[in-house]
Amino acid sequence: MPDSPTLAIVIPVYNEQENLIPLLEDWLPVFKATGATFRVIFIDDGSTDQGHVRLCRIREEEDSIEVITQVNAGHGPAILRGYGQALDAEWVFQIDSDHQLDPAAFRDLWNNRDRYDLLLAERVDKNASRGRRLVSGISRGIVHVLFGPAVNDVNSPYRLMRAARLREALQKVPGRSFAPNILVTGWFILKKSRIFTTGVMPRGGAPRRRSRLNGYFLRGAIRSAIQTLLFRIRW
Repeated sequence: MPDSPTLAIVIPVYNEQENLIPLLEDWLPVFKATGATFRVIFIDDGSTDQGHVRLCRIREEEDSIEVITQVNAGHGPAILRGYGQALDAEWVFQIDSDHQLDPAAFRDLWNNRDRYDLLLAERVDKNASRGRRLVSGISRGIVHVLFGPAVNDVNSPYRLMRAARLREALQKVPGRSFAPNILVTGWFILKKSRIFTTGVMPRGGAPRRRSRLNGYFLRGAIRSAIQTLLFRIRW
């Protein structure tokens, strides 16, 4: 495993045992095709299934994989821990472990990286309920008002970031943020960073998950909105 790779990939995991092997089968060839040194960092956020066992077995066969376990703290803190582990790389890429999005869009991000600081694949077809789409729209509106309209999918879990710029952003982002990617996006916009966006479709053959608005998500959305406002007031 390279000590200071060109690319570090951060993947938070919570009870995704069935998706881990398909995810790596699809994504490892994409990362290897770049010709860059890379490290894949899984943050196991207190999973209760057999995902950790599978990850450890995979790690024995693939030396580019690192597995970090923690007591369940939530998706946001897991992402932030992964980012902290990835900052020795030149570029940091984040995806989610549910493997819902097509890896093909990564090529656009990678091929355009030299001219940008933040490169996002914005989800074209979100399989979400009306309530969750409403919450996403509100998050987008808050970011547009407080930071600027440069990005539509402000919480995209498919993002490539220049590590040196991400390091600066993370100095401002609270460690318990519910949706830290929203704050990171806002910071990049506020600092007038060079931002590239493209679209990403759902992965062909992926099981369709219709994400619904539940109490946990609603409380988190309110918390995220407050954190975004406070973040802007501070910075």
